[in-house]
Amino acid sequence: MPPLTRPSSALRIDQDPRVHLRHLDSLFEQWSSTGAVPTGVREQVARSWQRQPATYHGADYCPADEVAHRRAADPLLNHASAALRERLLTSCTDTATELVLCDSDGVVLWVAGPPNVRKRSENLGFVEGASWTEKAVGTNALGTAMADRAPVQIFGSEHSHPSHHSWVCTGAPIIDPRDESVLGAITLSGGLRTAHPHTLSLVCSTLDAVNAELRTIHQDGLRSRSDAASGLLGPAGADSLVVDGNGWVIATRGIAVSDRLFVPGGLATGTVWIPSLGHFDANQVGDLWQLRRATRSATSLILQAEPPCAVVSFDDREQATHPLTRRQFDLLRIVAAHPTGLSARELSTELYGGGDHTVTVRAEVSRIRRSLGPLLAPRPYRLTVPSICR
Repeated sequence: MPPLTRPSSALRIDQDPRVHLRHLDSLFEQWSSTGAVPTGVREQVARSWQRQPATYHGADYCPADEVAHRRAADPLLNHASAALRERLLTSCTDTATELVLCDSDGVVLWVAGPPNVRKRSENLGFVEGASWTEKAVGTNALGTAMADRAPVQIFGSEHSHPSHHSWVCTGAPIIDPRDESVLGAITLSGGLRTAHPHTLSLVCSTLDAVNAELRTIHQDGLRSRSDAASGLLGPAGADSLVVDGNGWVIATRGIAVSDRLFVPGGLATGTVWIPSLGHFDANQVGDLWQLRRATRSATSLILQAEPPCAVVSFDDREQATHPLTRRQFDLLRIVAAHPTGLSARELSTELYGGGDHTVTVRAEVSRIRRSLGPLLAPRPYRLTVPSICR
């Protein structure tokens, strides 16, 4: 899942920080009094302000033993924290900032930096064990980076909580390579005089390197399990796969696949549908999934208008229902009415009328095929089983 926006520094190199701060103070006062985000607020900050609750419940605090447990709970987060401290702690001393790292719940696990900076942040409750999400304390570099899945720099009164207005904080998310969720986040935080665009570049480049390390560790872990997992493939001659709970392929026989499978609806014991591959019988073995090609095949497709969905029937009389958007239902209805098939341009005309919308049509077909796979064939677009519209 990509980040929502490209990060932008809070302060240009040619800006006077004092003048810019007065401008931000004015914008903050307008927002505080009206509840409407005024023009001139940066996109990331505006989006965060719009997410803010009417009141903040304040940070919750975990006891020290729970913080220790959270630190040890995930080896990838442990590796990330060690790598980040190794790369960034020296800059903290040189720039009068502190390095803070939190887990996926926004709980602060490590705080390190010059004593005078740490003392100031402790007075705000910015300590190990504190939950530093947007919901708890408002717009801030940790919580906002996690909410947006993107690096962010928050300067002065861009923080939505007035007690944070004397700080500049630069944060970025740590991405879990196993499922692309947010594993945690870091921030470099200091007084307003430490504000500099280069801090954002430093944080971004460092996180890019650490996230790449985590992906390598994850891939190495998958490869280390391939020999043991090959025993789950079953008898020779049968198409089969072994994947982890997030769809990463560990072993395969008789099938050419990418590194990761997309399984609509997720893995579950029984028969699952894998777009472009067909149906597989899924069986969980420990933390892995054994997938063997099912013998059943699709026999018909029923398109239902309310609610929009596609119901696939199989030769063993089982059925599978796939929800559709209204646009997807209309597209399939048109394709069903033309059994010999339509080109992308012809389908665009039928679906949208005038204008060339072939790019949009191809994208919509791609989304449908994630659920229906080879039941919707390309070049020309046609259904490969009998269909009924209701």
